[in-house]
Parts: sequence; structure tokens; C-alpha cells
Amino acid sequence: MFLDYLRKFVKFVAITCCGVLILTVVVAVVLRYLFGLGLAFSEDLPRYLMVVVTFLGAALALDAKQHINIRLFVDKLSSPNQLRLELFYQVCIFAFLIILIVQGIKVLPIQAKTDIPTMRGVSLLWFYVGIPLGCVFMTIFLIPQLLSNFKKFRNREALANQPSTNSIWSIAFICFFAAGVILSLVSFYSGSKGTFFYILASCFAFTVAIGMPVAFCLGIPGVVFFLISKDLPLMSLPTLIFGGISPFALMAITAFILTGLLVERSGVVQRLVRFADTLVGHLRGGLAHTNIVANMFMAGISGAALADCAAIGAIMIPAMKQGGYDKKFAVALNTAASVVGPIIPPSVGMIIYAYAAGGTVTIGGLFMSGAIPGVILGLGMMAITYVFSVRRNYPVTEESFKIKEVFVRGKGAFWGLMIPALIVGGILGGVFTPTEAGAIAAAYGLFVGVVVTRRIKWKDLTQCLFEASKISGVIFLLLGNAKIITYILTLNDAPATLTAFLQSLTPNPYIFIILVITLLLLLGFVMEGVAIMIMLVPVLAPAAQVYGIEPHHFGLIFVMAIQLAILTPPVALGLFISCSIADATVEEVMPDVWPFLFLLYGMICAIAFFPEMTLWLPKMLGYVK
Repeated sequence: MFLDYLRKFVKFVAITCCGVLILTVVVAVVLRYLFGLGLAFSEDLPRYLMVVVTFLGAALALDAKQHINIRLFVDKLSSPNQLRLELFYQVCIFAFLIILIVQGIKVLPIQAKTDIPTMRGVSLLWFYVGIPLGCVFMTIFLIPQLLSNFKKFRNREALANQPSTNSIWSIAFICFFAAGVILSLVSFYSGSKGTFFYILASCFAFTVAIGMPVAFCLGIPGVVFFLISKDLPLMSLPTLIFGGISPFALMAITAFILTGLLVERSGVVQRLVRFADTLVGHLRGGLAHTNIVANMFMAGISGAALADCAAIGAIMIPAMKQGGYDKKFAVALNTAASVVGPIIPPSVGMIIYAYAAGGTVTIGGLFMSGAIPGVILGLGMMAITYVFSVRRNYPVTEESFKIKEVFVRGKGAFWGLMIPALIVGGILGGVFTPTEAGAIAAAYGLFVGVVVTRRIKWKDLTQCLFEASKISGVIFLLLGNAKIITYILTLNDAPATLTAFLQSLTPNPYIFIILVITLLLLLGFVMEGVAIMIMLVPVLAPAAQVYGIEPHHFGLIFVMAIQLAILTPPVALGLFISCSIADATVEEVMPDVWPFLFLLYGMICAIAFFPEMTLWLPKMLGYVK
């Protein structure tokens, strides 16, 4: 009973804070352009509220077990061993949260003396309190899971009835990573130089291998290093996390997530699919082409591959199966088509990259660099689809192309098509910042759902804000904890060390790019894309500049290469989403995935060797000199 009331309370506060931060940005834009007035706290209030939303949303996601984790090794173990590892990492998370609670409380008196200039009489304490309070909620939600697992562990009869097979390779890899942690700690205490990197890498690899949520896989290695280091005060941890979450530009992620959720609930996605079908449905394999074009439309709204994969896949995969397409092809196509989401602007991935790169690139410049490659990639997928359709004799719709039908369905899709036009046009015209564009798009999506389609009610709005809070909590906790890692790497001059090492291997910038792409491809097999990005961008982006590679060009290559992780098992979150919709297995769909993977890899290499292919548009618009 207590937990139910607590969940409702946390949910209410998270929804309220999320709504207020979006509303504040929208009101600021309206006041600026309609009344010529400014809202002094239009940046500070939303970005500090984001800290509160992050920890409350993360608590709700932890309660619902919705944090991102990699179960590559764990799923191949027996149920008793899986339970042992889960108990172990839950204890580690519990200890991590206790440390943050203690240090978060310690830092409050200091922040109470720090007033926010744009909010007279309000100190940072009111927002910093979100860290220890959110950790308290996470701890409370974690304890029943811990107790339940411990009870299962003590129930030997129940465990005896569970599957008892173990993969020798999984055990070997987990033991290997555990040995790496021990050896790195021994090296540290023996005075060896450069062991900070091995401590971070081995702790991260071990925690990922045992199935721990990725956000904590980033936070725990940092805390371990702080604990064993004599000159790093634990009290700086909350400040680092706070700084990793609160940049105003990052709030665009929440805004675009909310926009995608509102658009899906408003029924606009279905209208976009029908319009796409009118444009390309008459071609051989028409439904498959419709899937690609619908994903390209959706890419201009949500900017997130997994969101597009789920939204379009829920409509198109069942339709393709009923229309005579192999389910393995439907899964492969839908997952591959969703890759254009982070490439065609707006892009959540590009926002994260711009933040991780430390201000060396502009979000608008990255958006524009991806516009043309995203369209070319979509056309390339349509070419592959046509070949598949001819060879397998996939059906052609009986309806021919009708210009009248294009206008009729285009009218229905107009409100959805206006969203990418509003976002991109506002940013290019200097009307909005990317964050303001996201907030305005969310407000517009709400308007469409309430007034135009009349499918969004108050309950739908609160549910969208609730989901946006949880998703944001998962992503932003990951970003906040990654700030600890970035701080340690910077403190130990890791970017300069890595750059010197790479230059000793090769002075050629093209070979450097190929090495980076290959590294990202290999990591994508076993890691989630966002985690790879926030760990490697701070060290690889400075190295790219030393090689003379234009920052926006390198950023686009990095963001595109990260998308390979969506398609490459065993950690292929996009494939898992599509497979769950189609009731298929990853093994049976992989033969149809390879052509799309080769296309994506070829496109990345083409961009790498011909930078003007992507830079001419940002140069024309003044983002790149």
C-alpha cells in the first residue's frame, strides 16, 4: 500500500515538473515573438527542473525494470546463476545510491548559499535536492526487488525446477572481466601509471557483462575510482552529475521524445503511413517502400531510431505480413529504415554528440549535415527493397498512382508533415534554438491531437508526460553518470594521450576514420549506442580535430556508425523491438539484415572519404566555414 502511494506521488511530481519545463520554454517563445517580452528564467528553470525529472523518472523506470541493460552473457546462464548475478548487481546499485544520498545531502548547505540570478530568492538547493531525494526513491523501489530475489535464492526447491544449463563462454567472459577488475586494482595500488583507464574500462565491462543497467555501469566505475583515489572528494559527485544533466541544449531530447509520443497518440502516424503508401505503394513491394518513406517522415518528428522502429513497426509489420511479405524481411526492413531517424533532422543522437563533444559543434550544423545523407540512405534502402521484391515476387498494389489521392491523403497528413518543417525551418531561420524548437513541436503536437484529430484527452497527455519522464530519466541518468567518467578522463589527460597514441599508429586522417568506424562497429555488437557515444566522444572528438577533420563531419560519421548497433546482434535493440512485433527470432531475420548493414556501412565510408557530400549544406547555411 505504501509503495502504491509513493509511486503515485513520484509519478505526479515527475509529470508536473516535465510539463512545467516544456511549458516554460513555450511561454518564453510566445512572449518573445507576440509581445516582445522576455522571461528571465526561461532557461534556468527548465534545465534545473530537468535534474528533478531525471531522478524521479529514473526511479520510476527502476521500479518498472525499464532501464537499458545488456543481457548478452547473462541470458546464457542457468536461472540460479542469473539470480546470483542480479542479486550482486542490485547490492552494488544499492551501495551506489546510498553514497549519492549521503553526498547529495552534504552538498545541500553549500548550494543553499548559491542563488539563481534569474530567479530572485531561489537557491540551487531546491533543485539539488532532487538528487538525494530521487536516490531515496530508487532505493525504496529497489529494496522489494532485492528482498524478492533473496527469497527466491533461499528457496532451493524453486531454483531446482529452473533451467540449469550454462554457457561456458558466458562464464569465461564474466570471469575474465572480473579478473580484469582485480588486476587493475592491484596495478593501481602497486603504483603503476595509467591504471585509471584500466579500472574504468574493466569495471564498466564487468558490470555490463553481469546485466546491470547501463546507467549504473557508468556511475559505479566512477565512484569506485573516487573511493580508491586519495585526492578526489566524493562530495563532488552530485555536482558532476548535476552538471551533466542540466545543460539547456539537452532538454531538446525530452521535448522531441514528448513530441513523438504525442504524435503517436494523436493518430498522425497512421495518416503519414497512408500518405506514404499513396506516394510509393504502387511500386513493386509497395508496402515495403511505404515503410521506408513513413520512417523518413517520422524521422523528422521524433529523431530517435528505437521510437520510430516501434511506432512504424506496430503498423507496418502486421500489414506487410498480411500482404504476403516474409516476416523476416518485414523485420529487417523496418529496423533498417528506422536508422534514418537519428540522421534526418531533428536527431536525439546528434544532440547527445554535440553535448559530449564539449561545444566544438553546433546542433544546427549537425542537423543540416545529416539531411542529405539521410534522404540518400532512404533511397538506397528503397533500391534494395525493389531487388528483394522482384526476386521474391512481392505483391504490387492493384491501385495505380493517382495524383488526386496524393492531395487527398496529403491533406490528412499535412498536420504531421508540418512538424519537421516547423522544427527545421525554425532552427534555420534563427527563430528557435533546437530546445525551443522541440518544445514548440511538442505544443504543436498537443494542439493537433486535441483540436485537429481530437484523440488526445487529459489522460493521454499525462500518460505521454509520464512516459517522457521515464525515458528521459533513463537517458539523462546515463548522461549524468557519464560526466563522472569524462571528468576522470579529462583530469588524467586521456584525450591528449589517446591522440598521441593514434598519431604514432598513423598520421593519415582517413585511416584514423576507418579505425574509429571499425571500433564503433565492434563495440556495437556488445554495447548500446548511447553508452558508446558518451564514453568515446570526449576522447575521440579532440583526436579528430588534431587530424584536421572538420568537427561536424566527424560528428555525422560517429552518429551514423553508432546506428550499426541497432542492427548488429547480440545487442541489437532495434531488431528485438521489430522481432517482438512480428513474433520472429533474430537468427531467422539476419540473412535479410545483411544487405541493409552493407548499405549503411558503405554510406558511412562514402561520407568519410567525400566530406563535401555532407558539408556543402551546412556551409551554405553558415554553420561551417
